[in-house]
Amino acid sequence: MRNLIILSLILPFSSYALEDVFSKMDKETALSTGIYKLSSSEKKALLNWLAGPKKEARQKLKQEVRTEIKKEVIAEEVKKEKKRFMGFRREESERESIKSTIIGEFNGWKGKNTIFKLENGQVWKQSDNSSFYIPKQTNTAVTIKPKSMGSWQLKVDGFGRGAKVKRIK
Repeated sequence: MRNLIILSLILPFSSYALEDVFSKMDKETALSTGIYKLSSSEKKALLNWLAGPKKEARQKLKQEVRTEIKKEVIAEEVKKEKKRFMGFRREESERESIKSTIIGEFNGWKGKNTIFKLENGQVWKQSDNSSFYIPKQTNTAVTIKPKSMGSWQLKVDGFGRGAKVKRIK
């Protein structure tokens, strides 16, 4: 916003400075450049041509300032929206199920101390007190699904029961 204000103050004066260039030119320079041969409209056209790149740069700067202002406005709107829904997880629909295998031997879970180390490098811990026993297996396939209120549920593929889990690594 400050840049836009500064630009609006500077831009009008830059054109006056360019128009005054020829009147400040000494006779020798005017003769060597041939400027004295040009009419006032030709001088003005020359000044506009010389100022062209500057105009493009100013337009680019204006566009950058407008973009920056839009970003700030959008960021502020996002903050307001997050505050409005604080306590509710709006990202629930964006979370996806995780399919992996538990490393090593596995025969079920037995309460909040059960740790699940997955092949994908993730480590999960049981967060409820449920128990479930299955015949001992090696590298057991599991699916961890998102549930409501930010929770997750681990299910062993091929079995109907699951445990509420929390990711710890």
